[in-house]
Amino acid sequence: MNLGGIAFLSWKALRHRPVRSLLLVGSIALTLYFPRALHIFISESETVLEDRARSTPLLVGPEGSSIDLTLNSLYFTPQELPPLKYGAYENLVSQGFGRTIPLHVRFRAGGAPIIGTTLTYFELRGLNLTAGRWITRLGDCVIGAALAERQNLKPGDTIISSPENIFDLAGVYPLRMRITGILAPNQTADDDAVFVDLKTTWIIEGLAHGHQKVAAPGDNALSRESDGNVIRANSSVVEFNEVTTTNIQSFHFHGDQSTYPLSSAVVVPKNRKQRALALAFYQDEEITEQIVIPLKAVENLASTLFATQRLALTAFRLLGLAALGLALMVFLLSFRLRERELRTYSKIGATRHVIFCLQGMEVAVIVISAMTLSLLAGALTRSIAPEMLSKLLN
Repeated sequence: MNLGGIAFLSWKALRHRPVRSLLLVGSIALTLYFPRALHIFISESETVLEDRARSTPLLVGPEGSSIDLTLNSLYFTPQELPPLKYGAYENLVSQGFGRTIPLHVRFRAGGAPIIGTTLTYFELRGLNLTAGRWITRLGDCVIGAALAERQNLKPGDTIISSPENIFDLAGVYPLRMRITGILAPNQTADDDAVFVDLKTTWIIEGLAHGHQKVAAPGDNALSRESDGNVIRANSSVVEFNEVTTTNIQSFHFHGDQSTYPLSSAVVVPKNRKQRALALAFYQDEEITEQIVIPLKAVENLASTLFATQRLALTAFRLLGLAALGLALMVFLLSFRLRERELRTYSKIGATRHVIFCLQGMEVAVIVISAMTLSLLAGALTRSIAPEMLSKLLN
């Protein structure tokens, strides 16, 4: 039996029906690829989530879902969470449980989250600048490497916050922020974020604003009314939507700062004792905030993902059996339609064993091609999975 001749005749038969052959290869490859891709995404998502969670020892935030709080604080995903009052954050700092980093994750600039925090956050994440300088005043920001590349931004450019409700005509003006620096890439959610001072997020929220001087004489006289020592500004007073060196002194805050909102606070204890004290402090029933261990929250999320994976894999296996059954039926019908061709092989001396080998070779070429394509697609998926997961989490 000439295996080379059998392989040649099988290849010629497959090339003679290219559409059928390609459809069979594609359908079998997809049947093999989907369960593999699901497993890759689940395993990679667990790795990505746990890496970020391990670098965040403890989170303090409002009562509610610990997973929502973790995703909001670590990956800046929008969540419907109540605010953490700044007074509660000050109380946390006074307890001395370690380094404490405030986070205000509510607003966005286009699709990028705006993160109000302090310079200690960049130390925690090991973030450095590749261009420009750090934040030095209200209205300044530094942005992630991916965001800078995607929107072609550089130090000296500006980026504008997005209004939460475009139909709220009385709402806060979008704030134009000056970009002072570009962060080095670290393949996390930080690459797509805008980082500002905490007070800048309060300006966006409307808790602070700057406007032209209403007490100045001259052209601005129509924009004010005097009643003794009290000056009342009317609606013609212009509010500034950008902080500059000339108007920064006009920005001022209203109300009690202890009631100002945060999203959460990261706590980095120096040792086990501080960690234990922090965990014990928030067990008090009088405390209205919660403390979360991000790694545990991620593990709970991962267990949910694995349960979902098992259900999905069962569904894929059933669909795979159906697809392979259809592929087998296509092969059998194809061989049935080629009976005259097979009889010709028999007349020129081919035995039943040789004809069976010809048919088996065609099936083997299709299956091996599909398996190879599936493995290549799986390798490609594994290489791009971390970046895709980072974008999906954002």
